[in-house]
Amino acid sequence: MSRFQNVACGSVALFALAGCVEDTGGSSMPVASSSPPFIEGSFGASDAAVAACRQQLSAQTTGGVRVVGSEFSEANSAVYMRVGENGAPWRCLVSDDGTNPSLMFMGSEGAL
Repeated sequence: MSRFQNVACGSVALFALAGCVEDTGGSSMPVASSSPPFIEGSFGASDAAVAACRQQLSAQTTGGVRVVGSEFSEANSAVYMRVGENGAPWRCLVSDDGTNPSLMFMGSEGAL
């Protein structure tokens, strides 16, 4: 190969690799637009409700579970969590005493 061909091939390879960027998880997975509101930064549910939701989600997923918000209601409290490196959004409806936690994935299935 000539020197020109070597330089041209090297340049093409360099530009091709420039598009290969590792995502280190700097942002969280968005919540699906069809999902109910996702509360972050406000905490109102009891410790028992939060613990029950965190325990159930940890048992069903891999990756760290982070509680990012919650709200109290006499009917059911809601606990909002993010899972794993990509911050997959989950909501848990639970009695304030921690009984009957019910999980719902709130991200877009297409984003997985």
